[in-house]
Formats: sequence, structure tokens, C-alpha cells
Amino acid sequence: MGWNQSLVKDIALIRGAATLQQKDWGAIITWKYTNPPYLDSGEAIYDQMISAYETGAKYIVIFNYPYPNDNPYGIMLDEHFEALEKFWNNTTQEKVTHNSILAEAVLVLPKNYAFGLRNPEDKIWGFWGPDEKTPKIWSITQELLSRYGLHLDIVYDDSTFPVSDKYQNVYYWNQTVSFD
Repeated sequence: MGWNQSLVKDIALIRGAATLQQKDWGAIITWKYTNPPYLDSGEAIYDQMISAYETGAKYIVIFNYPYPNDNPYGIMLDEHFEALEKFWNNTTQEKVTHNSILAEAVLVLPKNYAFGLRNPEDKIWGFWGPDEKTPKIWSITQELLSRYGLHLDIVYDDSTFPVSDKYQNVYYWNQTVSFD
């Protein structure tokens, strides 16, 4: 989570993979900016941690590097430590419930497609530009993220990890979606 990408999409991808493989998952909060102050605001990071926790993350890490000007606390500022303390207090005092936001829908992407999903012109496997599948995948992804938000998982088609019986609503990348 970071680099000005969609938190909701990132969670959908991470949780979806973990759900199908019956694994625990977590989140790493990374830089928002490529120059100081690097990290997002303390309040934004708090909100990201809460979203990850409520959607089932078992661990949350903040990428705290570099250490500018010999600062032993890295790039984290007081506001970030305050966000960590607030998160700790609210989760340990059960003001926030772990895994309270569940996926009710899944988007199944083509097997081994590896489209970055960062923008409609993103690379496939980090090398190739968009192909004939890209516009449809981009469109349905945006539509389902808009409709379901944190209640959506995104996975890749893999017969080893079937989606049947795991989600109320299953959408495939190449189907037409219409909501009443």
C-alpha cells in the first residue's frame, strides 16, 4: 500500500490470493512520495492500517527507510508514531474489529496475465504494453471496485485454487457486468 495506488485494489489482490490459498496475509505501507517527507500523513497511515486490519491483515509493516540526517527513527515523524499508538490502542481495546469487512465478491482475472492494474496503460509482466484484454480488465476492475469497495477480492484463474463456494458473487474478466 503506497505509491499513490488504490488501497482498496491492493487489499483486494492481497486478500484474494491469501483467501484462495488459505493463508494469512498482511500489509506493508510504503512511500507516498519519492522525496521527503516520503510517507503519507499520520492520519492517512492510520486509516490504511485500520482498513487492512478490518479486512483481515494479520500484520502491518511501515517501510521506514532511509534514515535522513542520522535520524535514528528513519522517515517516521511524531504523527506516524501517534498513528501507531492510536492503532494499537483502538485494536487492543477492541474499538476496531479484526476481519470485520469480508469479501462478498471476487473478480477472476486470466491465468498468469500479470497486468499491473495501476492504470489502463500499465505493463504486462513489466515489459509489454496493453493488449486486447487490457481495456476490458481495466474497465471491469474499476466497475467492481467502485461497487464493492473493500468487499471485493481479485484473483487470477488457477484450477489449483478454485473460487467456487468461497464467494457470493463471482465475476470473470471477460463477462459483461450490469447492476440493477
